[in-house]
Amino acid sequence: MSRAVAHHCCAGVVLLVLSGALPACGRKTDVRPPELVAPAVIRDLEAENAARGVALSWRRPSTSADGNALLDLDSFVIERALPGEPFAFVSRVTVGDRDRLRQQKRFTYLDEGLRLGESYRYRVLAVTVDGYVSHPSNVVDIVRGDPPPTPVGVSDGTPSIDDR
Repeated sequence: MSRAVAHHCCAGVVLLVLSGALPACGRKTDVRPPELVAPAVIRDLEAENAARGVALSWRRPSTSADGNALLDLDSFVIERALPGEPFAFVSRVTVGDRDRLRQQKRFTYLDEGLRLGESYRYRVLAVTVDGYVSHPSNVVDIVRGDPPPTPVGVSDGTPSIDDR
């Protein structure tokens, strides 16, 4: 047998061995389409006026769109729009407790620097570590105004005459 033929035979054997070994590598799971791996939609977005802006709050999604446990939540994208205009990126809220046993259940964001009397619309999207994005949350509409007054007998953190 010539050297060239022997070399090709060796290369063929190596390829055959590798092709048989590679499929056995890694964890086997069913292939899931991207739209099912994305986080479930946030359906409880709320907005209220606060002293320095509009306070948004929502519950952390615990499952992906197909109902499987969501273990790789990375962040939330906050979007805002004026009535009749398209939504635009405002901020990203990072999830810092992904590996913790006790995870934050509710997230908040304060949108500052808004004009009093102006109407705003908000929505939130959840994003995984791999970049899969949920469908947008419910949309909330709010007119920027003064926050509701602090109820009598409840401290807003400012010392009163009796607290000094």
